[in-house]
Amino acid sequence: MKEMMKKTMKLMMSVLVLSVFCAGAVFATSSDMKGHDMEKSDKIGALIHESIVDGYMLSYHFMDLRDKKTDDKDKAAMDASHNIAEKEMDKPHHLMVYIMDKNHKAVLKGKVGFMIKNAQGDAQKVMGMFMSEGFGTTADMKKKGVYTIATKLVLGNKKLMDKFDYEMK
Repeated sequence: MKEMMKKTMKLMMSVLVLSVFCAGAVFATSSDMKGHDMEKSDKIGALIHESIVDGYMLSYHFMDLRDKKTDDKDKAAMDASHNIAEKEMDKPHHLMVYIMDKNHKAVLKGKVGFMIKNAQGDAQKVMGMFMSEGFGTTADMKKKGVYTIATKLVLGNKKLMDKFDYEMK
């Protein structure tokens, strides 16, 4: 009888240890996936382009600061970042690039430069500043048409270049 009791206790302890291990694995997996929930995002503006350059994932977001439909969270973040008043703006558009490294970790340090050309070839060269776990800048994209956006990123000793077209309607 005593032998049977020991076997039962060992079995119960094994089940308990296995349960704790499985529960820990479930919680670890769900917390790792928090950054990968594409439905909910703390990113400023609407997603306009994504690309992968040398293993780094670049996610571009755009916002027209004149647009009254702007999400309050986005507008509050922009107002705080740039002290933008409700007046006519020379550069009413906000462009952000969010960078993830090869290990899917946000890149929070580096230098980012943008060159934005309109259809006539007029170029705006602007530096991005770090904000909201990405790098952002303001630009003048008031004219309708296709803009070419070139991005240069210096991340430590790594230099990356990216380029894409975006149409303003």
